[in-house]
Amino acid sequence: MKLSVVVPMYNVRDYCVTTLKSLAFNARQDFEFIVMDDSSTDGTFELLQREIRKVPGGSLYRTPKNSGISATRNAGLRMARGQYVAFLDGDDWFAPGYLSRLVAAIDHFGVDFVRTDHIRVVGKKREVVRSPQAVRNTPLRPIESIMPADASTMIDYPLVWAGIFNREVLARRNLLFFDEKLRTAEDRMWTWRLHLNTDSYVAVDLAGLFYRRDVSTSLTRIPDERQLDFIPCFDQVVQEVAGHQYGRQIMPKVIRTYCAMMAIHLDRADTYEDDVRALLKSRTARALDRLPQPLLEQTLDEMGERRAKLINAVRDLGGEDADVQYLHDADRPPSRRARNAEPARRPASQAYGVTA
Repeated sequence: MKLSVVVPMYNVRDYCVTTLKSLAFNARQDFEFIVMDDSSTDGTFELLQREIRKVPGGSLYRTPKNSGISATRNAGLRMARGQYVAFLDGDDWFAPGYLSRLVAAIDHFGVDFVRTDHIRVVGKKREVVRSPQAVRNTPLRPIESIMPADASTMIDYPLVWAGIFNREVLARRNLLFFDEKLRTAEDRMWTWRLHLNTDSYVAVDLAGLFYRRDVSTSLTRIPDERQLDFIPCFDQVVQEVAGHQYGRQIMPKVIRTYCAMMAIHLDRADTYEDDVRALLKSRTARALDRLPQPLLEQTLDEMGERRAKLINAVRDLGGEDADVQYLHDADRPPSRRARNAEPARRPASQAYGVTA
C-alpha cells in the first residue's frame, strides 16, 4: 500500500458528500481512505454509510463514543497500512489527482515529509495560502526551519492536512500519533515534535487541498474550555525543547509563539463565558510564572506594546503551580511575583523553568 488517508468526521452532514467525492477523484489501487466518524449526532454517519460505497479503497468506521480529533485520527492511524500518510478534515476536499502529485513529490525527494500550500475557502471566495517556507523544491533540515523567533516559520504552519508524511519513518521514531490529552492545539504539538525529531523535509509549490474557514460546527468557533489546551501544549513544547540538543537556540521561538498565543486568547477573552475567561487568565498567569523570566521579559519587550500589555495585565494573577517542572533550572532567577513574596514559597529542591 502506497498511501493511507485518514479522514476524521464529526457532525459535517452538509459537507461530507463533497469530501468523499474528492476521495473518489483521487483513488488509485494502492491508496486507501480511512474515514472515521466520531459518533456524529446530525446524520453524518448515515450519509457516510451510503456514500462510502462510491469511494474505491474507502472504508468507514465509527468510534463507540465521541472522543475528539486526536483520538479519532489515532484510531485511523492504527489501521493505516500505507508507506505514506496524509490527512483530510471532514469538511474539506482535495482537487482531482492531487494525492498522486503529493506521492510523486515525496518519492522524488526521498524526505521524511513534504509540506504544501493550500486553498482557503470562505463562501465562494478561493485564496491560495502559501506555507512560510520560501525555499521550494529543495530538501531541508526541519530543525533549521523553526527560527527566527520574530518571523513566521514552518512551525507556525501546523496544518497537518497540508502535506504528506512517511508513516513508516514517523512510526519508528514514535512521532506518528497525536497527544490525546489535547482537545485543541494537537496539531501544533505534532508539528513541533516533527521538526525537532526528523531529518528532512521539502516545501513544494502544490496547492490541491481546499480548506473551509468559518464553518459553524468547527471546534475553533466554540469558545469553551477546550480552547485553553494551547497552554498544556506549549508547556510540553517547552519541556521537549529544553531537553533538545539545540534547545538553547530554539527556546526564544517557543516563548515568542507561546506569548503570541496567549495574546490572541486574551484579546478575545470577552467572547468566553465568565468561568472560561477566569480559567484563561489564571492558567495564563501560572504559565507565565513558569517560564524563564529573563527570556520572557525580552520577548515582551520585542513583541509590541499592545500584546505585551495584554499579557502583563494577567501576569500577577497567578504563580504557584507544582504540576509542571522543566529542565535546567540552576540559573533561573525568581519571578517577579516570587521576588515580592516572603518567605520563598518554593522548596529549594524543586526545579522550575528552562534555560534558553
